[in-house]
Amino acid sequence: MKRLSVVTGATAGIGYEVMVQLLDQGVSVIAVGRNIDKLNRIKEQFKEEINTQKLTLIQGDLSYHQGCMDVSNKIIEVINQFGGTLDLLIHVAGIVKSGYSENRDHQELTFATNHLSVYLLTGKLYGFLKKSIDPRILIVSSLSHYRAWFDKTNLQSKRCYNVLRGYQRSKLYNVLFSYRFHRMDKDIKIYAIDPGVVKTEIGDKNTKGLALFVWKIRKKSGVDAKLPAQQMVQIALDEKYIKDNGGYMKNGESVKSSRITYQIKKQDYLWKESEKLTNFVYPFDEVSIEKS
Repeated sequence: MKRLSVVTGATAGIGYEVMVQLLDQGVSVIAVGRNIDKLNRIKEQFKEEINTQKLTLIQGDLSYHQGCMDVSNKIIEVINQFGGTLDLLIHVAGIVKSGYSENRDHQELTFATNHLSVYLLTGKLYGFLKKSIDPRILIVSSLSHYRAWFDKTNLQSKRCYNVLRGYQRSKLYNVLFSYRFHRMDKDIKIYAIDPGVVKTEIGDKNTKGLALFVWKIRKKSGVDAKLPAQQMVQIALDEKYIKDNGGYMKNGESVKSSRITYQIKKQDYLWKESEKLTNFVYPFDEVSIEKS
């Protein structure tokens, strides 16, 4: 059975390795990246896969609403060319940002990139995942989510912004999103992924000063991106992981996430705020609205 996947953040680190390993497993990949130069390097490296339509490259920026919409529309065009079914959606794209920054929609940049893009892109591709006989969604979270707390009055960390706090919260939101999605739809398997400490560029790009220093020290103890990518591809493809649907996964096993993530009121609050900020309602929420 041929399968079609979408991988965001596919130009470097875990996303790149996931793309490569999916191709090795015979899975067609729609690879999303922001950096044109890196996409061009991939284009040169994978000429045969691109010519045979096993790999499709999409350039776009997931840090703001219209950027997400543009990427979604490009992905949908490709999915329709493949028959209208999407089997795997793998969210890897993310940032760590020193200093407070806003996107074009005046939303905090880390919150928008690491969380809102996941909410919106998943929602836009939801109908295509529903057509698959074994649809799966993987979202890269982080062990840093254990150190985050949930503040309704400062959801985007706009007040007293701190690079670590902003990142930790965004990764907490990834797990809350995953659990709330699973409550509403058990047919699409969804997994929040803890890759551990990995040698990637994510902390090098938009950080400076102490944050950059800490990241470089932390990265030295990290594993090669190929290892968490391998575990993610197994979760995406192996039948044995169906039992872990809705789980928080580390080293290929389902483990307990932060106690905050299991609080339904927090899951629902984040979801409703994301709905307002993106002006996007999921089909299962539309049904709930009609019933009420």
